[in-house]
Amino acid sequence: MGKYARQAEYNRKTYVRFPLDLRPEMLEAFRAACKKRGEIPTTEIKKFIQRYIDQAGE
Repeated sequence: MGKYARQAEYNRKTYVRFPLDLRPEMLEAFRAACKKRGEIPTTEIKKFIQRYIDQAGE
């Protein structure tokens, strides 16, 4: 089993997918805003979710 196959197997066991439907123009605007700031879109979504969880716990 190659390195990437092992990583893919680990990801399937460790993570779940969270599908999200967006209008194409909204997704492109988000990607452009992230690129402008040097950020990665999925990382920013994950940060938002963590902040939301943290704030909800207050």
